[in-house]
Amino acid sequence: QAPTRSPSHPIPDEPKAMALPSGWEPLLEAAKKMKATHLRALLQDEARNSSMFVKAGDITMDYCRQKVDVDTMGKLFKLAELNGIEAKKDRMFSGERINETEGRPVLHVALRAPRGAVINVDGKNQVEEVWAVLDAMKAFSEKVRSGDFKGYTGKPLTDVVCIGIGGSYLGVEFVFEALKTDPEAAEAAKGRRLRFLANVDPIDVKRALAGLNAETTLVIVIS
Repeated sequence: QAPTRSPSHPIPDEPKAMALPSGWEPLLEAAKKMKATHLRALLQDEARNSSMFVKAGDITMDYCRQKVDVDTMGKLFKLAELNGIEAKKDRMFSGERINETEGRPVLHVALRAPRGAVINVDGKNQVEEVWAVLDAMKAFSEKVRSGDFKGYTGKPLTDVVCIGIGGSYLGVEFVFEALKTDPEAAEAAKGRRLRFLANVDPIDVKRALAGLNAETTLVIVIS
């Protein structure tokens, strides 16, 4: 027997399927094709492999081991074009208040903008403020590394504990892990230790602080 509810508590209607934006259908068909294709077969196509590299500065991203090909990526870019992604991106980079819930701009892009870029909000370039902070951070870190900035007892600070949660510290940890095997970075880091603490669990706290001397340890809270 079908369930019943009183008039004051009616049974809700079945949820309706969300309509897909324009351009999704070709991409869904491409996904079916990729699902039936073994990655080994894709990797035999050298032209396809070469097209799956993206380089920005000193960072290279290789996604040739993802189950996509040139056709799949073309359909993905077409989907973005049909749904106005470029125009939406331009609005974000121009400092428009695209966060409609809070009525303010989305400015994480200013944190990654090169020196000299312009992202104006209410007539003020946010990038200049970001770089003022970055310059101050660099000056402080150089003082720590050189020994000019010392601990409370006058000893140089050789160990750092970064406290943060999620995105607050993951970027720092990513760079740290990426540079571990770089010869120049490894040489510059000799005699120093960097640890990360992402929660208040006593075991994690003990692990992060194990072997550290309070006189030579700098604790940084990232928020």
